[in-house]
Amino acid sequence: MSEPIENLLSPPAVQDADADRRFRECAQRHGWDPDDPWVGGYVAWEWRHSRHAYDDLFTSVRGKKVLEFGCHLGATSVVLATLGADVTAIDVDPAYVELTQLNAERHGVGDKVRAVHVPDTASMPFADEEFALVSCNSVLEYIPPDALGAVQREINRVLERWGFIVILGTSNRLWPIELHSRRPLMNYVPRALRPLFPGKSIYSVFPWQLRRGFGDYADISQQDRGRLIVDLKAKMGMSGPRLMAFSAANRVLGPLGMHVGFVAPTVTMVLQKRGEGGTGNG
Repeated sequence: MSEPIENLLSPPAVQDADADRRFRECAQRHGWDPDDPWVGGYVAWEWRHSRHAYDDLFTSVRGKKVLEFGCHLGATSVVLATLGADVTAIDVDPAYVELTQLNAERHGVGDKVRAVHVPDTASMPFADEEFALVSCNSVLEYIPPDALGAVQREINRVLERWGFIVILGTSNRLWPIELHSRRPLMNYVPRALRPLFPGKSIYSVFPWQLRRGFGDYADISQQDRGRLIVDLKAKMGMSGPRLMAFSAANRVLGPLGMHVGFVAPTVTMVLQKRGEGGTGNG
């Protein structure tokens, strides 16, 4: 019998030495340091943070088919699989797909994670309503703005009715500093002028694009005037004056039909599909 989730207090450990060796070799081959905490140690970070968004905060992923949209190195996929989900992990970059599968294998959940290379995420090779939950963790801000609407509609297509979309870590275009690159004022540069600026393209997203762009969805993080988001941040380790300020901002935003996940430096939002899904265009 599998161990109850509530007893899984420590981050998933590396269990397969051969898969670990292959993961490290693959990372080095692609120019990454496997000892970097944001490479080899990324699973532990996601376990301490994003785990709480899937671990019975609003639902449970145990036994459910979950799509990890934009899997990067597979850290969130390992977390989801450890929590009992049947994970399909996709990315447009085949290097990330390879590393994700190796990361899952070295953590002993290779049988629970299927990593798939999907070059065009506006046309995914999955059936309608195939997944119960889609995780979008620090990924939607890398989609070019003119493609975001089509990608959101495709995510809506593969998500079952009453399924969930969990949005975490998406750079908020309302903020003066883009959180991933730490570049000031880039969020305010008009799209047409972005090619004039060097550096990786991180487009940031307005929160209402996420709230409306998938179709007919309820923002369940708005329920109880956003208390779900405050509780999530507390579980992630926010405490003291910062948590008090976060909670106070949430109380102010509630009567305006928003929650603090709308205005934080990175957008946090939990959406639930309703009706027949719709075809929002952001």
